[in-house]
Amino acid sequence: MTAFSKIQNRVRLLAAIGIMLTLASCATHYTPEAIASPYGFFFGIWHGMIFPFSLLANIISWFLSLFDVHVLQSVQIFGRPNTGFFYYFGFVIGLSSCGSAGAATQ
Repeated sequence: MTAFSKIQNRVRLLAAIGIMLTLASCATHYTPEAIASPYGFFFGIWHGMIFPFSLLANIISWFLSLFDVHVLQSVQIFGRPNTGFFYYFGFVIGLSSCGSAGAATQ
């Protein structure tokens, strides 16, 4: 290995570390009030049931932001912070309860 390639490897390593540190500094943090009452199982069911509307609102918000119109910016697909497994389990139950309603009518 030549001296130039060693220097080049060190520069790449330092650049990668710099990029990782920059991206890590953009992480969001929750307020203590939000952490004290995270979304649980029943909110997961509710968020799963309203998923189609949340998705539509996100698509509309994204499309209008292309024209510098900012509406529906606070609509999110998932509730955060949440309790993890039980929230996602409730979300799947809520999502499947809305998605399978058409099959029950046949």
